[in-house]
Amino acid sequence: MTPRQSTASKPPRKHVTTACNPCREGKVKCDGITPACTICRSKGKKCTYRSTDDKRKIPLRITIGVLAQRINQLSRYIQEQGLDVPSMGERDFKTMKDVFETVELKFEDINGTGKATSRPAIDASYDALEAALASQSHELPETGVIGLQTPQPTIHEPTLNVGEMLEPVSLGLDAAQPISQDTGMSASTAPVENNISSPNVASALLELADPGWRHPPPVEPPHEAAPLVGTSDEEEEDEVTNQLSCRLGKLQVTHGGQLRYFGSTSNFTLLDVLVEVAPASPVSITRGTQETLENAGLALDVDEPFEKHLLQLYFTWHDPCMHAVSEDVFWRSRAQKMYEGVDTPYYSRALSDAMCAVGASYESKYHPDLVTFPRSLAEFFGDRARLLVESDLETPSLATIQCLVILSAYEASCTRDTRGWLYSGMAMRLAFDLGLHLDMAPYVERGTILGEDAEARQVTFWAAYMSEQFWGYYLGRPTRNTTGGITVPKPGGMPNCPVPPLKWQQYGSPYLSKNMANLPNPLGLVCFQWVSLYEVMLPLTDVLYGNCEISKHRLQELTSNTVENLRRWKENLPPELKIYDTADFLQPLPHILALHMQYNQLMIHCHRPYISRHHIQPQPPQGPGHFHARSMCLESAIGIAKLLTIYERYYTFRRTNFQIVSFIFSAALILIFAVVPSSRHTERGAGGDQELLLHLSTCFRALDEMGSQFESAKRTSTLLNTLQREWQARRRSRAARGVKRKLDAVQHLTEHSVLGQGVHPQFESPETGLWGGLDAITDGHAAYAVDFIEPDLCNILLSEGIPRSFI
Repeated sequence: MTPRQSTASKPPRKHVTTACNPCREGKVKCDGITPACTICRSKGKKCTYRSTDDKRKIPLRITIGVLAQRINQLSRYIQEQGLDVPSMGERDFKTMKDVFETVELKFEDINGTGKATSRPAIDASYDALEAALASQSHELPETGVIGLQTPQPTIHEPTLNVGEMLEPVSLGLDAAQPISQDTGMSASTAPVENNISSPNVASALLELADPGWRHPPPVEPPHEAAPLVGTSDEEEEDEVTNQLSCRLGKLQVTHGGQLRYFGSTSNFTLLDVLVEVAPASPVSITRGTQETLENAGLALDVDEPFEKHLLQLYFTWHDPCMHAVSEDVFWRSRAQKMYEGVDTPYYSRALSDAMCAVGASYESKYHPDLVTFPRSLAEFFGDRARLLVESDLETPSLATIQCLVILSAYEASCTRDTRGWLYSGMAMRLAFDLGLHLDMAPYVERGTILGEDAEARQVTFWAAYMSEQFWGYYLGRPTRNTTGGITVPKPGGMPNCPVPPLKWQQYGSPYLSKNMANLPNPLGLVCFQWVSLYEVMLPLTDVLYGNCEISKHRLQELTSNTVENLRRWKENLPPELKIYDTADFLQPLPHILALHMQYNQLMIHCHRPYISRHHIQPQPPQGPGHFHARSMCLESAIGIAKLLTIYERYYTFRRTNFQIVSFIFSAALILIFAVVPSSRHTERGAGGDQELLLHLSTCFRALDEMGSQFESAKRTSTLLNTLQREWQARRRSRAARGVKRKLDAVQHLTEHSVLGQGVHPQFESPETGLWGGLDAITDGHAAYAVDFIEPDLCNILLSEGIPRSFI
């Protein structure tokens, strides 16, 4: 049975989506039968297709494969003539590699003197491709030896080798590879989708590859073709099914050569490349952005030495606590842009202005040479960065994400919480958009990206992650970013980590300690441990502060396990991250002090809901109880105050990171809660109160000095003062009401005693019993009153603010 007869049982197709040329001209439907449709055969016309006008008829993988063959042939000819093969430009070579990776062709670098593909193998490949394209049936799947389809687990796939500068290009065919006599194809051939329906297109491509490709096709016995049809149909169906059912996402090349990540639920993964819609011209975007800056009064020229000064302040005092920008990469990319005009994904004008806005926070508000009035210096750079980043969102890069992370921190310091929260979320969304959450080690091994690129992606992603976690605790909102789908490793946590150890220099503060020049800066370890600290809290955070369905006993167990993991985290810190407040050890770096403050704040978050005797305590009682929770909160608050004292001694409070405001907020709340007048004065004694007042004074002094650079510090100080007065008024009012009720009860009891049985011995005289008894009653009721109102105070403590304080 012939191949055409084998498909006779299938219902014939009535018409096709693309008609032949005669049917187009006659405006009639074409049934698409080859070699000539029914209309052309009946009218005696030549049945041809306008394949060049229909992009769907041009198969991307086959086209690239044929062009690669031609390039390989020309490269071999040049070598045979003893000539040097010219190399491609680095950018063109990288683009070519990205294209091959995108269409899922194997791309292996070989040097220009590598072994070239033998002529018989190339001829065999032409024969196979000709045999595949010469089929006269739409139903028969086309096959070829170049293996250009998406690789499947059950299909052996030949390797496509491309030279280091595309010199020469080889299809990786083995000259000794057996060729099937039945089909003229390699035994290990992968199926190629039927994208070329016109013989004219196939001929044009093959003539481009080799003008002498035409050979008489082998005559195949009709009875041997029947098994091939069924097998090819099954293979084609399996491949389409596997492609459609794939559940994993992948990186794809979009316009501008940018890598973007799409998951399996996005149908974009079924396409080879996403470059159909071209973005707006960079020139027009730049021109429009410049006009916007001029209209806003922000188009001032900044002196380069002063800009470098602000950038260095950023790298010294801000970046180590939330490491987002690799310093060496930034300075190199900045020089390439400014002096060579080369655009890189690691530098943008918006990123530079955002860094300058943070750096300007450590300077005076106004500069004598750069007049920005009425804006302050920091506001000038911050406003410029906000306008510029909007244009960067058209074609986001790593610099865009870094800019958003830094702007998020800047907005937090300016008390613009909503904008800062949104910028942090945008940074995290873009991080997933660019696939920064993926481990790039396989791509580095294949040469798709450089190791430096993978390092920059890694650092940028974890910076966005840390920013998201900070805002979650600062505003008490769930982040919804678990680590389940994140495969990129944490920076600096393993040997030979990509973040090298550097030397930290105390830039911008020449009057401080002079013994800091050679102090090692374990920046990678700080990032790793900070992320690990957040991960320890992940199982508890949303449940403790946002879930009422979990039982109190289960919640207490989860809290206890989290606290134990936090303690284990601190015990296992490497020696260079521990704090030794003695003269025998080097003074701790500012970001290491901030890391320990973060630890103490998280300990407060774990214990603070349990300071109430009745609020969420499990019944029957389980765990150490509310006294233990109070002592742990107080111990952690004192720990933060002591760390602030060390910070002030070495660096002063005018050189702090904006996150420290949040740490002080949590510590001061607990200290105020402990020193507000109550019956506990008699329990602790005057000495204990004086020590707590000393620590509380440290917190307020820090906020006062930090207020000159951070508006958030001013707001926090105001809120704490308001809260202290409110709590004092509540406790005194409650205690006074309790004393009045007890006094009425005692008076009633005294009247009955005098009238009935005489004066009770306990109240014989003011000197001996009456007022002493009242004091005991008052003290006892005051203690009860404190516990009675503690749920309200606990509700305030569960948040980082005061109700109605922002209205």
